[in-house]
Amino acid sequence: MISRRREIIEVLRRWDPEQALGPMPAEINEPFMIMLYGLTTDRVAAWLEDSEDGGRELRGVAASAGVVEGPARVIFSPDEIPSVEEGEILVCPITAPSWGPVFGRIKATVSDLGGIMSHAAIVSREYGLPAVVGTGRGTKVIHTGDRLRVDGDSGKVTILG
Repeated sequence: MISRRREIIEVLRRWDPEQALGPMPAEINEPFMIMLYGLTTDRVAAWLEDSEDGGRELRGVAASAGVVEGPARVIFSPDEIPSVEEGEILVCPITAPSWGPVFGRIKATVSDLGGIMSHAAIVSREYGLPAVVGTGRGTKVIHTGDRLRVDGDSGKVTILG
C-alpha cells in the first residue's frame, strides 16, 4: 500500500493540471476571490494569453511597494524553506502562516496566486519587502538562480537572466 501511494504522489508531482476546470465565467466579481486570490476577469484572461515577450516578464498584483533585483528561489512547500538563502527572491505558488520564517531572509516575494489581502502580500508589507502576487505562472517560467527584478510598485516581475 505504501509503495502504491508513493507512485501516486510521484505522478501527481509531475502533473501539470489545467489552470481552471470548465469554462471561465463571464465576469469574476466575488470580493473574496479578488482580495485574497487576486482573481479578476482581466487577470484570468491575461493568464490564458500567450506572452508577447518570450516569457521574460510577468504581471501580477502590486502587493507591497519597492523594487529589488536578486536571484530567484523557487519552492513549492514549507518543507523547502531551509533551502532559501539570505537575499534571494522567493517564488512560490502561494504562502500561508507556516511560511512565516522565510520572510526574515528574503528580498522580495513573487507568487502565482494572491491578491492585496493574501498572506504573502500582508507579510511582505509588514517586513517592508517588495511583492508581486497573482502572477499566474511564476513558478512555471522562473527557475531557481534566475536573476529577477521585482517591481512591487507596478506589479511587474522581469527575468533578467
